[in-house]
Amino acid sequence: MHEKQQVFAEIDFDKSLTTRILHVDERSGYLVVGYGDSKRMNSVLFDYSVLQYRANYRGAHLFFKLSNPLECLHEGKHAIKFDLPDALLWSQRREVERVVVPHGNALHCVYRNEEGEFFRASVFDISLDGMGGVIFQENIALKVGMVLKGCRITYPGFDPITVDLVIRNIKSIAQPDGTVYKRAGVRFMQRPEEIPVLINSFVHNLGN
Repeated sequence: MHEKQQVFAEIDFDKSLTTRILHVDERSGYLVVGYGDSKRMNSVLFDYSVLQYRANYRGAHLFFKLSNPLECLHEGKHAIKFDLPDALLWSQRREVERVVVPHGNALHCVYRNEEGEFFRASVFDISLDGMGGVIFQENIALKVGMVLKGCRITYPGFDPITVDLVIRNIKSIAQPDGTVYKRAGVRFMQRPEEIPVLINSFVHNLGN
């Protein structure tokens, strides 16, 4: 809160909302989070009794769940009051730092296999050695160890980047409405020279 770090609320399998923690009251057991820039996604926040938030902080990746959202006023502006989280997951520091992608629905990984089957997955975070939080729908047949050749990484304002990926892990995540999506962690088999430029643009945006 004091360093005004951005936090990201996961709204749907391929969407996130960027905001900041505005106030923390440890004694009363609540914190206040600002609304994001997207009015459409702000409008669905209260459809969820629990939301997962995440952030990059001093080289680590943080995860925490906030529950019982209530609209409130903070310094004269509308905001959201949540119960303090019961736990905070501070992920192990990586040899290569992973950066959360601003506006998580903008960076995509596009792949077409030898049979012509096509899928488009959203990417939530990225590092020089690979990507985590590659989101894809349950009916996509991917397995740990699979190599995806000729993937295209797309982001507005950048030319598509072609890269081969290997899938390192997969987990299923259920949404409040009962739908299920899958999240994969992947590693680059070779590091295209465009990747550092792309990551530096995210770091610059996160600092603004």
